[in-house]
Amino acid sequence: HQLAEEIAQLSMREVVMLMERIGGHFGFEGGDGLDGGYEEEKGGTEEAAGEEAKEEQTAFDLKLAGFDAKSKIKVIKEIRGITNLGLKEAKELVEGAPTVIKKGIKKEEAEELKAKLEAVGATIEIA
Repeated sequence: HQLAEEIAQLSMREVVMLMERIGGHFGFEGGDGLDGGYEEEKGGTEEAAGEEAKEEQTAFDLKLAGFDAKSKIKVIKEIRGITNLGLKEAKELVEGAPTVIKKGIKKEEAEELKAKLEAVGATIEIA
């Protein structure tokens, strides 16, 4: 599960590089469709990756990367308020860091929640 989460966080360029490495390992040729047509674009790869990133980045994930041990209770309370989880679930979520708190939210909401959580001692990433 952790590997799948890490792959899902990769940029388009990193995915292409990963696919090339996997293809090389298993002996796929460039014409086998493994590169998704990116080899044919050569000069347009950066532009295509940039356009897809713009399209994909309408929804963001709020990730709890860690927290200050002294602020654990405050972080749990803030997480409860954000996610509407019970005390036990919020505690498990915080103790399971790094973990995604909210998925598919707008950038403005993600920035607002990040500021709230960092104010109580959490370390937050927006992906």
